[in-house]
Amino acid sequence: LYRLIGSELLVLWHRMAPSGHASEMGPPGTIPPKRGGGPDNNADIPKRARLSIGEELPDEVSQQDIQHMLDQADDVHVDVINEIVLKRMVMQLERKVKHNQAMRIQHADEPDKFLKSEVDLDEEVKRFIALTTYPELYGDLIKLGAIPRLVGLLNHVNTDIAVDVFEVLSELTDPDVMADVPEPELFVKALFDAQLCQMTVDTLMRIDESASEEDAKAVTNCLTMLENLADINPVDTCSQFVEVPRMLPWLIKRVRAQGDMDYNRVYASEILGIVLQNSPASRDAMIKLEGVDKLLRGIAGYRKKDPNDSEESEYVQNMFDCLCSLMLLQDHQIAFGKVQGVELMIRMMGQRNFSSPLAVRLADHCMRHCPANCQLFVEKIGLKVLFPMFMKKGPKRKSRSDAMELEEHVTSIIQSLCRYCTGTAVARVLNKFMEQSFEKLERLMEMHDEYSRSVRNGDSGRIHGQVQKIDRELEVDDEEQLYLDRCDAGLFTLQQVDIIIVRLANMGNRQAADELGKLLNTKGVSLEAVCDILAEYCSHLDVSAAAERDELLGFARAMIRRCALDTSMAEALVQRIEAASGIAITSVADSEKETQTRPPADESEGSRVTSGRERKEKKKKTG
Repeated sequence: LYRLIGSELLVLWHRMAPSGHASEMGPPGTIPPKRGGGPDNNADIPKRARLSIGEELPDEVSQQDIQHMLDQADDVHVDVINEIVLKRMVMQLERKVKHNQAMRIQHADEPDKFLKSEVDLDEEVKRFIALTTYPELYGDLIKLGAIPRLVGLLNHVNTDIAVDVFEVLSELTDPDVMADVPEPELFVKALFDAQLCQMTVDTLMRIDESASEEDAKAVTNCLTMLENLADINPVDTCSQFVEVPRMLPWLIKRVRAQGDMDYNRVYASEILGIVLQNSPASRDAMIKLEGVDKLLRGIAGYRKKDPNDSEESEYVQNMFDCLCSLMLLQDHQIAFGKVQGVELMIRMMGQRNFSSPLAVRLADHCMRHCPANCQLFVEKIGLKVLFPMFMKKGPKRKSRSDAMELEEHVTSIIQSLCRYCTGTAVARVLNKFMEQSFEKLERLMEMHDEYSRSVRNGDSGRIHGQVQKIDRELEVDDEEQLYLDRCDAGLFTLQQVDIIIVRLANMGNRQAADELGKLLNTKGVSLEAVCDILAEYCSHLDVSAAAERDELLGFARAMIRRCALDTSMAEALVQRIEAASGIAITSVADSEKETQTRPPADESEGSRVTSGRERKEKKKKTG
């Protein structure tokens, strides 16, 4: 449009030029004077200036002329793609491919003779980008068999052709486009049936990003395509790519590349996190690849220094996310402890820099249901850096949400230590709560009151319809949405606090148990509230966590017996928590006998639970 307007204005300028300047422009067909005829030959002829579109144009242009130019611009022909045009495009692509193959065979040693055929093929491939404006034709693209032909070009000898195919596929799979495609799963399935995953990895092995910006852009387009496909069908996409043996090694190598931080390195770390989160097979494969050790080496350099910019910050966060996903397997947790991952997290936590809250989160994941790492955390003097965070000493978090997230992981770590530590380690944990006139027990009561209030406010907001928008976005049922909202308001932290209270009361230290009973009364924390939170937590435990549920309920009954004002009140509370947790009701007398005869809990293995915290994190990552 700019070119058309510029040319029209140029014509108008010629037409409206004053007559006195006729000699400048000259009539059509006038032959300009020859150069070099001496200084006097051209002395009277003014030099003609070139007029480009970027120079000043005449000020006096009528409104009618401008409207005329715009009308002419509206008449410019724009190709419209329909079923017939798409069929012609597919046929032309096939002809270009066959012609290029024939020319390459005929002139194998003369690249100049098949160069034009490859340029024509390259232009034909790029034409399919225009299909993004016609998402309703994706089904016809599948029926015409164009997907295998297009994907097959990834194996073309000329890497430039494969680079353009990545660009086309990244555009065709754009989330905004796929949202308007009828049955997008069929399009994704057609891509996988055309061996997209294997050919993609083969092409990545051939591309040298350092060679040119175009090659680096090709890798970016490839990762964009993978992310777009994972956005449509995360589990199937990640599983398909993981089945290609060289995919995970390439991602690990790319995120550990030496040199300055670049965009593709950050993008590769994000893709690796998506794959590890959605594919159990990828987490299993990382055991043989020594993924924990290699990823830890990638973040070890940030123990004392902060990232230089936002891009590097995103890279560090992605690397921590990858390690957290690996901690879902106990083999990775054990490997984490063996390669001194626990010690590294303790050092990062003590630095109080950018990596400190990320290290707390990873430490929480590595100790969850892992007694060995809990013991190791205490042995490596982790309590010295953990409890100042618990007491909110040191620099304050920038926002309330960051502070709540940090307290969530800190309390989860303490709960794991109380549950899994044995011998000297558990005695050191208990001693931390008894020192300084039981100030940490008082902090527990304050946190219970604070998060109880936060959860009540969240429930009140939901009752008044303030979170209906979230319901539509997450597409979950009312019961699950209610639990997720309560977790966002601090329910998980409240559960961990109350579990710590119950466990401390049953560690066999009478002084600590008596002090807890006193603080419950003086701080206004009712025994009923603690039992209700504990019962709600037990009701959401998975079937595999039956041993933990029975243990917690046994501890609750013992604490009720010790702290309740009378027997009738104790009996009512026992029935209340057992009814809420969905198990058979046991009398207080029976609970006393059970507490005396029940063997100690097996600390060697941890049961996997499906807590509200895990559900919330899953929703955050996949949302």
